Amino acid sequence: VLNDIIFSLADWSKVNANASGCDHVTAKPVEITDEKQNKYFKWGQEKFAYDVLASDKIGPRRPLDPMYHTLCKNLSYDDIKLSASIVIIYHNEALSVLIRMINSILDRTPSEYLKEIVLFDDYSHDDCIIREKLLEYGLVEKWPLNKIINERSEKRNGLIRARMAAADLASGDVLIFLDSHCEVTERWIEPLLKTIQEDRKRVVLPVIDLINPMKFDYSQAMIAKMSFDWRLSFNWVYFPWEYFDIPEHNYQPFRQVIYLTLNKLVGQRTPMMSGGLFAIDKNYFYEMGGYDKGMEIWGGENIEMSLRIWLCGGSIVVHPCSRVGHLFRMRRPYQSKAGLDTNLYNTVRAAKVWFDEYQKYFYHRRPDALKMNVGDLTERLELKKKLGCKPFKWFIEEIDPSLKPKERLEDEL
Repeated sequence: VLNDIIFSLADWSKVNANASGCDHVTAKPVEITDEKQNKYFKWGQEKFAYDVLASDKIGPRRPLDPMYHTLCKNLSYDDIKLSASIVIIYHNEALSVLIRMINSILDRTPSEYLKEIVLFDDYSHDDCIIREKLLEYGLVEKWPLNKIINERSEKRNGLIRARMAAADLASGDVLIFLDSHCEVTERWIEPLLKTIQEDRKRVVLPVIDLINPMKFDYSQAMIAKMSFDWRLSFNWVYFPWEYFDIPEHNYQPFRQVIYLTLNKLVGQRTPMMSGGLFAIDKNYFYEMGGYDKGMEIWGGENIEMSLRIWLCGGSIVVHPCSRVGHLFRMRRPYQSKAGLDTNLYNTVRAAKVWFDEYQKYFYHRRPDALKMNVGDLTERLELKKKLGCKPFKWFIEEIDPSLKPKERLEDEL
């Protein structure tokens, strides 16, 4: 099988992950036996920034033990009435990675909650076009093709605009955005939908577990919240190990803001979301202005959206009972616009709209942003006014006190 996957999907569909020695704990490294495999391996490294041979060897699906804390088993989700559209944008993704992701969703998501999976190819390179191969495998595997929307863009949009285009195709009550290199685990979707059903202005994140880019083994990540600094760089905020010596902290982080009973577990409050994986009420997504279409390709969109949610009446939580594995690639394998730092460009747009008088702290740490032209912000500023959003000072005082400036700037001394 291995590098012949794209030519023999019917055979590859029968590959057993356990027989391949690729269980979720101790995946075996792949040995390259000939020049053909070596060429394929190097191509995968260039295009995807992970070991495509290792991914192919695992096969189209693999068993994963429940990753949630045992208390989560006692939670009831019988009254969920919402359906979800899973939105997946991909640009140059390995066929085996995306197939295994789709299988994990179909295998571990109750059909009554799954409205559809929206697959949106954001103009992958010619040697990475897999749309027809996905359909071919879906016919072999007998996927419910009536629940799979499979579209390809005729131009490169970038993640931000592509997600907006794909969301327009969705019809579920809830949009669940997932990066295109994930694997969901047992009972992953129920906590997300239940939490949104209780409050449609909650944006809910799963705990993001780790998939190794070379061995493809799956490992649990520590439950953490997310923040950013004055450079607008995203940060994971972890706890010391002894914090988890108290059993309840393993399923109920941040007791000061979360209340737990046997039939209700609300996720932890977090100032930021990572951006790759989250669930949001579809109508609320559009009411809040979706993504800033003035942003370019990738970077900073998660910070902007997080600020908008908190400042304009919503909230963001991580639900400890929902866990999704994410393949953390060795690098970002695709290019941005020529000559443009898209992450800086996008964060400047966010700062200009949301930071009010605190913009100076951002520019003090990113002086290269001062002269950057980031286009017209009129629409986003009008949205801010329309939504009746709070000032950024409120965010610092109520949501993320760690951002409180600790030193005076030179012009204030």
